Amino acid sequence: MCSQIITYPEENQKAGFTQRQFRMLDALYLQAASYKTLTYRTVECDFDDGVASYTYYQSAGHAPFLQFIIRKVGPRTMMYEVFKHGKGRIIKSGVFEKAYERLADEISALIP
Repeated sequence: MCSQIITYPEENQKAGFTQRQFRMLDALYLQAASYKTLTYRTVECDFDDGVASYTYYQSAGHAPFLQFIIRKVGPRTMMYEVFKHGKGRIIKSGVFEKAYERLADEISALIP
């Protein structure tokens, strides 16, 4: 009898947006909401198009202030974009952490 360890390389792992990443986006909202700089958020998913958005509002009646878009652009590739009201797209990256840091900087600028 032989013991053998079978490993699965990262390329075989499922690609996509993770629960941890969603929680990171939600934590930014909760931090800003505690200071009452953002008061409303929405999460929308279009599974047919492979697009999800996490949108931050300063109030429910106003236009979206910041929007984080998650777009599936290939079988194992995701694209992350951040849009800001009045400026348009402020970052587009294939790396979640890079887009997240920019979003976090924009939200930090709102907090006194």
